[in-house]
Amino acid sequence: MRPHQRARVSFAIFIFALFFWTTFQASVHAAARSRIAVVDLEAQGEKAKSQELGKVVAQWLTTAFVNQGRFDVIERQALQQIVEEQQLGMAGVIDVDTATQLGRVLGATYIVTGAVTSHQQGLDLNVKIIETESAAIKVADRLAAGSVGAMSKKIRLFVAQLVSKFPLRGFIIHQKGNTFILDLGKSAGARVGMQFKVYREGEIFKHPVSGEILGVEKIPTGKLQVTEIQEKLAFARVIQQKTDETVSVGNNIVSIGAAKSRISGPIIGVPSSLGTSSSLRFARAWGMVGTGTGDFQKPFGIAADDFGNVYVADTYNSRIQVFDTSGTYMKSWGQKGTGSGSMTLPYDVAVDSEGNVYVADTYNHRVQKFDANGVFLGQWGQKGKGSSDFYFLSGIAVGPDGAVYTVDAKMNRVQVFDNQGKFLRSWGSKGKGSGSFVSPMGLTVDESGNVYVADSKMRRVQKFDSQGRFLAAFTDRLHYPADVAIDQSSGNLLVLDAATALIWEMSPTGQSLRSYGGPGRSSGRFVKPYGLSIDGASNVFVVDTGNSRVQKFSR
Repeated sequence: MRPHQRARVSFAIFIFALFFWTTFQASVHAAARSRIAVVDLEAQGEKAKSQELGKVVAQWLTTAFVNQGRFDVIERQALQQIVEEQQLGMAGVIDVDTATQLGRVLGATYIVTGAVTSHQQGLDLNVKIIETESAAIKVADRLAAGSVGAMSKKIRLFVAQLVSKFPLRGFIIHQKGNTFILDLGKSAGARVGMQFKVYREGEIFKHPVSGEILGVEKIPTGKLQVTEIQEKLAFARVIQQKTDETVSVGNNIVSIGAAKSRISGPIIGVPSSLGTSSSLRFARAWGMVGTGTGDFQKPFGIAADDFGNVYVADTYNSRIQVFDTSGTYMKSWGQKGTGSGSMTLPYDVAVDSEGNVYVADTYNHRVQKFDANGVFLGQWGQKGKGSSDFYFLSGIAVGPDGAVYTVDAKMNRVQVFDNQGKFLRSWGSKGKGSGSFVSPMGLTVDESGNVYVADSKMRRVQKFDSQGRFLAAFTDRLHYPADVAIDQSSGNLLVLDAATALIWEMSPTGQSLRSYGGPGRSSGRFVKPYGLSIDGASNVFVVDTGNSRVQKFSR
């Protein structure tokens, strides 16, 4: 073969290899991320029709699905063109059969359809997500709002709730010893403890006449469980392996059960007007008095995030300990001291949507910021009475905008900072009137930015907007409220009363609905509990301070 002929052959082989690799990468990407299309919704009611809210809300939904990062979202202009060309029906009234047909044309796994209805009380959004392969409704849910503006603010969290019902899909990309590395992490919704089914692809099935590819054989090889998480990677171990099969690099994975959303804070459902919810049940407890791993010395603060982490301010051990939601120890950091990363009797802890951890370093009169692994990132505050000063930093929380809220039991005020510690505003002083405090201990911020403060010695919880304007006070049956939390699935307020050792569940208007606990050392009872947190699955975590343990309750 002549040199120029060899060159042509080599070039041809290169082009073929490049084409094969590009096609392979595209197929891998498509397998890992399903395609989804949002059609224009049906508009029902005078206002919904006149303002074309079916199209408007469909655009909001499309943007929210894109931001979730879990699907390849089909561009709306291309979608609309296909709908018109195929004459597949009017907006919002696409049925299951039509959605299946549209999905095949678009190569979409899911079609989002539904209706926006306007009425005297506001708006209702009803959404259905149809799986085109099975022609089944995969998810159906409803969102209510008092106005168009209110609905626009709720869409992001509503879509997060929808997305959380879909399993995660990905690949094993590397093996190191007995550890397998997965191509998805915290940003995709994976969390420590999550389990995945593992399978490899076998025979490709084609139609004998048309040659159309109808599907691919999926051969199970085993199961994995995540042991460590990073932003875009997860580390897992084999918990089950099929006979005559091997879990290996390149295998497909699909999560067992729902994933976590990429949204900050708990996922919001649709609270009822009465704020009703099912009762709490004791799930488990962990910890005992001591200084070892997983032991506590009078812990005061707690924060549960949406990625399966529970952070505990182990106050008299001057450290932060991290557990999964079952109480399995994961890591800890801190020791008694005044240097960066050291602490002196930290009373509370909070975590933001990026996994950054904020510690109320109470006896050092400062806030310290760490990443999720305990790496020191910064600090602010000193002892004093001026702006950004603290005298007794008793509580800390993070708002939906990332702002850091603190409450000071000696200065009787709330201070607000950005996530770098820049002072933004403050309110409160010692007193018995609305907006004043006497020894406030804990606080929380809901998804609307409203702030709830446990005004402990005044036996009440006060509610403010994000700027500190007084909205309401809840006093029913409280003796010494030490901490507060919002259950976003119901809209109810949970108040931890240290004096009576009770958790009071209140409606959004402050009406006491039920209580849990009581004094004691058995499961479900407390001795001077001071810390309370709720995760996105409505699990409730209580720092049972007097018993030096954490207790978990589920619905």
